[in-house]
Amino acid sequence: MQDRRAFLALSGSTLATFFLTGDPDQVRAALRHAQQMVDQPGEPAWDYLTAEQAADVEAFASQIIPSEPDSPGAREAGVVYFVDKSFATWARDQREPFTKGLDELNQEVGKRWPGTARFSALTPAQQTEILRMRDKTEFFQNMRAATLMGFLGNPEYGGNKDKIGWRLLGFEDRFAWQPPFGDYDAKAAKGAGR
Repeated sequence: MQDRRAFLALSGSTLATFFLTGDPDQVRAALRHAQQMVDQPGEPAWDYLTAEQAADVEAFASQIIPSEPDSPGAREAGVVYFVDKSFATWARDQREPFTKGLDELNQEVGKRWPGTARFSALTPAQQTEILRMRDKTEFFQNMRAATLMGFLGNPEYGGNKDKIGWRLLGFEDRFAWQPPFGDYDAKAAKGAGR
């Protein structure tokens, strides 16, 4: 648990950069969409991704933030739906680099494991191996940022289903804070001294 918590905390600068590139309303819409899709039964209707690309994105995100018996990961948080909606809306300009990066990843899969066409078809150990080889690429960095964004977004706007990401970080999600009143601030508690 500590390794995951440290990874998420250290990845904050990448996440912040990714947030700054998108329109806040469209980012919130993508997070809301992720929440709705996670809760929806049956086969999802993709806005941008093909079913094969979605499987690859989900497998990729699950390597970044894996599911564990006592801690849900990117799959449970609906990260793939957030990524899909993002490419359909505010991250449209990132479609070409994303598609190129995913194609290059799958070409590498085919070279290393002939007969295997998709990243999602690899075993988790094989997925880890190929991602370690490609962790310096722009595609990897962007997918990591998108995964973190979908995992840690405010649940009010979707994503971060059931506050999975926040619980992992130990974030207490009270948005209204009050000072702890005591003898030292009795005047403030009574409204005096204004």
